[in-house]
Amino acid sequence: MKKLLPVLLACATLLSGCGDREKYAAHRAERSKPKTEVSAGMVAIRRAPYPNLTILPGGHLRVDDIEIPLKPAQQEVLQDSFVKLQILRQNTLTDAATTDAATTDGAGERSVPIQHAPGQPPFPADLATGIPEFKEYGEALANLRAVR
Repeated sequence: MKKLLPVLLACATLLSGCGDREKYAAHRAERSKPKTEVSAGMVAIRRAPYPNLTILPGGHLRVDDIEIPLKPAQQEVLQDSFVKLQILRQNTLTDAATTDAATTDGAGERSVPIQHAPGQPPFPADLATGIPEFKEYGEALANLRAVR
């Protein structure tokens, strides 16, 4: 009898952790996807194993915190994209707040997906041609997230 109680407690502990492990694995898989995160002061583009790209409000581009010199036309493209993404972020967060008030599903998420209007992408289709640093980030640019 003395040995049965510890065995039962160990089994109960193991079984209680199984459901959380699957949820955690799904969470990690979602976090590791290439994505573009739009926050109030910057746009962060992440795709492992490549370095992170950051677009700042003035159209400045940083690769792992090192500013890349751009031509004025390239900087203008990034500034326009930054403004479009900020508008989409505000609209998305407003809609998410309304949805979260009605239901608790998705409440408390760090970021929410951004949907842009068909035919009006925030980045031009030839972005990688005009700015070579974006060449390997196509998948990340397609997964837009608004950071709360």
